[in-house]
Amino acid sequence: MKIAMSASISQKKGLVITRESFNRMLAELHPDIERAGEQYEKIRRKLLKLFEWRGCAHAEECADETFNRVAQKICEGTSIWTDEPYAYFHGVALNVLREYWRSVEQTAKTLEEMAQIQDISGDPEDLHLRETERMENERLLECLNQCLKKLPPESIDLITKYHQGQGVSDKERRKELAQSLGIPLNALRIRAYRIRAAIEECVKNCIERGPAG
Repeated sequence: MKIAMSASISQKKGLVITRESFNRMLAELHPDIERAGEQYEKIRRKLLKLFEWRGCAHAEECADETFNRVAQKICEGTSIWTDEPYAYFHGVALNVLREYWRSVEQTAKTLEEMAQIQDISGDPEDLHLRETERMENERLLECLNQCLKKLPPESIDLITKYHQGQGVSDKERRKELAQSLGIPLNALRIRAYRIRAAIEECVKNCIERGPAG
């Protein structure tokens, strides 16, 4: 298997994944280059689904940034001491995601300020309704992110695979997922339902509690 080396640049730190750092990261994933390549592709697919499922509009760039940061940490002496390397990448990806949302919020704030200047002579009631709706949407997103952080990576992976297709029907995709997990299709549906229900309940309780502080 041939792997195309990513050369994306971090918007935050200006990191560039070099061939040396990329190779060291692969070696950390597995001593055999073919197995390491398979691990890389597997982790990348999971990262893309993680970012996409959490509403990130730049999943590819964020996945590249995650690899950049892990490669940099490995070059600095960090080792991935775990049987499931994705768990380490997942932790780094959550930091990337938080920074992404902060940048989105900053951009939205700037756009909102511009819109308010343009609408300064608009209907005050309409402005109030729009502001209320914006705050409700922000609170919903905040609660959703908080609840997702409480889930283990395997639950996020399962619910993502359960709801996202790749050119096949829902039934066939879920049947393949159940087979890969070694469980009946009905048991998979129950697992997915329980995870989704837990997320919905968590978000509902979070909204009812209101913002902290």
